[in-house]
Amino acid sequence: MSRAALFFLLIIAPILALLLAWLGLLTIRTNLIGWFLLLVGVAYSGGILIAYAIRRDRLFDSRAGVNYTREERGDRSFWFIALGMMAVFYLSPLDYLFLGTTLASTSLQEITGFGLILLAIALFLWAHRTLGSGYTGHASVKEAQPLVKTGPYQWIRHPAYLGYLLMSLGITLGYWSMAGLVSILMLLLPSLVFRISVEENMLAEHFGKEHRNYSNKTKRLIPGIW
Repeated sequence: MSRAALFFLLIIAPILALLLAWLGLLTIRTNLIGWFLLLVGVAYSGGILIAYAIRRDRLFDSRAGVNYTREERGDRSFWFIALGMMAVFYLSPLDYLFLGTTLASTSLQEITGFGLILLAIALFLWAHRTLGSGYTGHASVKEAQPLVKTGPYQWIRHPAYLGYLLMSLGITLGYWSMAGLVSILMLLLPSLVFRISVEENMLAEHFGKEHRNYSNKTKRLIPGIW
């Protein structure tokens, strides 16, 4: 991962996470999703400090001991996804509080949205655990990297990105935010499609026939559809 991306994750993102926690705190009395934003904001800010204290050298020297056969230069897809996720996470509560384009939400919508968020977290953690040390925010293929086809990868090739999408849908539905919905359609979804195309090209070049056979049996993001 580029130093610019690491700087964002370690310095800028914790500040933004505290802002997210504040937005969650403002909506917590009237919307269930506020609890999620508050917990995510606090957890990320604290977690990144702990990670920095434990793995300081490795975080800033992420290429040490890693042989990449293929990688995305400049982390463009990372920045696109980060922009899309931030738009959904921040515009949805801001819309709910100040912008006035939200529709009248109900308890059922909030509960459904919260349920989607929990499902997204479970799917993301499952994908992360299945990949193990192979999980990274940097689009790349390592020299001795296997093609993972177990866990959620039995059915779709990019389950973590489906987790991002479900989480964003949950936030948008919970706040019933038009700004959040537009952010998903105009920013997040195109960025996920772009990222998937980058990774698919790398994997196809690296694994060849094995990846083609795997692709013929699975979908990219949504089971049975795409």
